[in-house]
Parts: sequence; C-alpha cells; structure tokens
Amino acid sequence: MNQIRKIKRIGNVISILSKYGFDDIIARTSAEKFLPKGFLKSKRGEEIFKLGVYKRVRLVLEELGPTYVKLGQMFSNREDILPAEMIAELAELQDNVPPEELDIYKKIADELLINPDEHFEYINPTPIASASISQVYVARLVNGEKVVIKVKRSTIDEIIRSDIMIMKDLAKILEKNYDAARKMSLTQLINSFENNMYRELSLTNEFHNIEKFRKNFENRSEVYVPKTFKELSNNNILIMEFIDGFKVNNKEKIIENGMLPKDVAQTGIVLFMKMVLEDGFFHADPHPGNVFIMNDQKFCFIDFGSMGQIMKGDMELLEGIIESFLIQDAKKIIRLMKRLAIEYHIEDEKTLEREIYDIFHMLEHTALNEINVNDIVAKVKSIMAKNHVLMSEFIYLLLRGISIIEGIGKQLDPELNVMESMRPYANELALKKYGPKQIAQKSLKHLKILAANLQNLPDDLTVLLEKIKDDKLKVNFEVEGLEDMRKTLQNASNRLTYAIIIAALSIGSSILMMAHIPPLFFGNSLLGLLGFIISGILGITIIYSIWKKDK
Repeated sequence: MNQIRKIKRIGNVISILSKYGFDDIIARTSAEKFLPKGFLKSKRGEEIFKLGVYKRVRLVLEELGPTYVKLGQMFSNREDILPAEMIAELAELQDNVPPEELDIYKKIADELLINPDEHFEYINPTPIASASISQVYVARLVNGEKVVIKVKRSTIDEIIRSDIMIMKDLAKILEKNYDAARKMSLTQLINSFENNMYRELSLTNEFHNIEKFRKNFENRSEVYVPKTFKELSNNNILIMEFIDGFKVNNKEKIIENGMLPKDVAQTGIVLFMKMVLEDGFFHADPHPGNVFIMNDQKFCFIDFGSMGQIMKGDMELLEGIIESFLIQDAKKIIRLMKRLAIEYHIEDEKTLEREIYDIFHMLEHTALNEINVNDIVAKVKSIMAKNHVLMSEFIYLLLRGISIIEGIGKQLDPELNVMESMRPYANELALKKYGPKQIAQKSLKHLKILAANLQNLPDDLTVLLEKIKDDKLKVNFEVEGLEDMRKTLQNASNRLTYAIIIAALSIGSSILMMAHIPPLFFGNSLLGLLGFIISGILGITIIYSIWKKDK
C-alpha cells in the first residue's frame, strides 16, 4: 500500500474520531504527539456528546466509508458481545452509496478484452442499484436475453485493503487499553471480517457460489437459480440472467399470482433448512431484497457474494447439538458446544447448564403458536456472551438467517410457528440419517477406524514398553525378564485384537442382515453372511490357539 495514502487515511480516521468525541482512543496511540495542541477539541463542538456514545459510533462508521459500514453491519448481528442499544444503532447502517461515474462500455472492453457491441444489443448506462462494493446495470445480449451486469467499483479493492490494515492497528490499541475489546477478541473478529470481505470482493467467488447453489438445488423444482455467463465474467464483472419477479414478502403479489402466503412462508423455511442441514451451504443474507418469487411461482435467490459454509465436522457437531436440544440433554449440549467453539471461558458450568434448562422450560410451558424463534436466538446469544463463547462466523450468520426467515414468515402468516414448520423436515432428515443404510455405512466407517487402530496397537505397546526400558536408568531400577513380559503383553494384545474384530464383525454383520443390504442370497445380505463366516473362522482359530498354549 502507498505509504503517503495510508498516512492520509490515518489522518482522516483521527479527524473523524475526534469530530465525534473519541479523543480518548487517539490519546492512547502514538499519533497524538504529532498533532498540534488543541487539534482534537477544535474539531468538534461539545453538543456532539448529547447524541450518546452509541449514536456517535454509528456516525463515525458512516463517515469513514464503506469498509467501516460493512464492519458495523457485521457487528449488528453480535448481540452476544454488544449491548442492545449499540445493536439498534448499528442496524440502521445502510449499504447504499451514490453510483460511481463509469463508462460501462469502456469498462467491459477493458476488463474482458472484447468489443461490447459484438455481445450486447444495448446496455443501460444508468445503474439500477448501487452499493459499497459494486453497482448493477441492465443490458440485453445480441441473442435477445435480458441480463444484469454487476461491476465492482474501480478502487474498492485498494480502499478495503488499506482500511483493514488500519482496523487491525486500531484493534491492537483497543485490546491493549480496554478490557471489553480484549474480552470480545477484537483482533480475531477483524481477521474474520477481513476474510469475509476478501471473499465478497471476488466476483469470481460469487460466480462459483452460484454454480454450487445451482447444483445443490438441481432436483428441487420450486427453486430457480439465475443463469450465469462465464465467458463474459471475471473477478471484476459478473453477468447473469435478469430475474423478473417480486419480493418474497409482497403479500398482494403472492395472492395475485395464485399462491397462499402461508404456503410461501412454509416453503421458505423448508428451503433454508435444506441449505443448512442438508447442503451445509446457505445464503447468508436472505432478506426480501435477495429472495424473489417468479411468475411461475418459483423461488429465486440473488446476490451470492456472502454465503455461510459449514464444514463436515462442524455439521456433525451442529446436528448433535440439535438432537441434544430435542431430548433436553443440557450436559451434552455444553460438551458439543465446547468442541464447536473457537474459544470459551466458562467459569461456572452448572450455571450454564441451568440457563440451557431455562430454554427447555420456556419451550415446555409456551403454546406452540406463541413460540418466537427470535426469543430463543436472543437467549442463545446471551448465554454465549455470559460464558465468553466465541463461535465460527457461520454460527452467527445462521442465527441471523433464522431470525430473517422468521421475520419474513410472520409478515406472510402472523400465525406461523417456525418450530412446528421445521418439524416435518427435521423428521424426514432424521429418517435419512438414522435409516438402516446410514447406520450400516456409519458402522462400516467405525469398523475401519477401529481396525486401523487395532492394527497399530501391538506396535504401540511395543514402543511403550521400549520407552519404559530406555527410562530405567533414570530411576536406577532394573526389571529382569522384561522381554518375556513384552512378549506376554503382545500375545495378550493380539488375542484382544482378534476378539474385538470378531465382536465388531458380528455386530456389523447383524446390521447388514437386518437392513437387507444388497447383494442378497436367499433373502439375506451376502455381505452379512460373509461377515458371520469370517468371524466364526477367527473365533475357532483364537480358541484353538489358547487351548494349544495352555496344554
């Protein structure tokens, strides 16, 4: 980054912080000694303090520009670390900025190295939408297809990179001087924000997100994914099909289109659950401006710049938490939550357990039609805040998504109960997860892991015994006949290995037989029969070896 430009930007940040009364932050940096006397107080009037600290924070972010607005929007989802008054202020941050003056024809020619007239019948030179990172134009291809052209702002990469560098410096200063900043792991949050912003900056990444989303929904007729044009797109330009439809919360249009609002609400919940629990890849910002209903009654999502992604291991933990929640096992929830968390500082586990049981109690004594998912989400975030639990970013995106989906659903159907709406899908997913085929597959996987570990067990025991032998001089203690002891233990471990394998084969074969896993032999699973035969042979072998040894 150009050092002169960085210094100018730092000066701009200092000036704006001072303007809104945050001199104490500047005073804790080395920057104050380079400022003229009286500089800080001269930049504002004392009336500014009447606005309150939270409003002043929002005004600072707005004046600092798009990167800081994006940061504020990220923090607006973090009720677990910020007070409600601050969250309310940050929720007012808008990502609407005046469009950049741009010759769209020249931009396309320079970026794609093509003659736009050979590909486009026309391009409307006035953007239909403008945000901090990009702006959108409507166009028509020479084949008559109507498209939208998403163009990244010309200097946005440099602006965001330089701002994030300054944010990191500020985060270190704040963590050094303020307990609250340390407790919320501010530097770690800025690093997470940096990763998200760089992904959002890449229109190539958005293109791949669209294609992945398309594949996930290729067998769902109620969802339409916009067509993309790879040959006319790169990291700074993305061209996709124009979607003709209306916002998902437009109740009048839904009815005009021959649909029932409550059915639309139900479908929206099911689709979001599929994204989360089945695909592990979900739209991170499913507000009405990003979800449309088309004239053929299909759902269409747009703006795939920010997506939540759940890794396989995290998905298993998340499913475990959901299952434990359903059977009201607070201890297991805490255990799984620790494994899912990036870091945690739980001082009193019993208190945490009681707080989780409070949620169970609330659900048990509240009528289904009165349960508000937002209340549960708020309670979960409060529990995480009290116990200093820091989760991966996808958890906060997920909680936010659930709140947005419930909000849209309640607009369409005031009687909507999200918990009840989720039940059929959850039951279907449970049947898929715990069906005979899935149980057999999991058993086979666990058997493979067990076999691999057992195979290494004799060698591991040998290594352990050799370490014991090597360490005998440290305690001046010598054991005679250690080699005989090693052989005895190895023989015992070999027999134990065979016994465990026999037991595992018997259990696995039973599962295969009960599930009738093909291929079948006279109505029985051939794999199951083979398993019983092998376990029988191994059993006879080990019994014979023990009998022979004892003679």
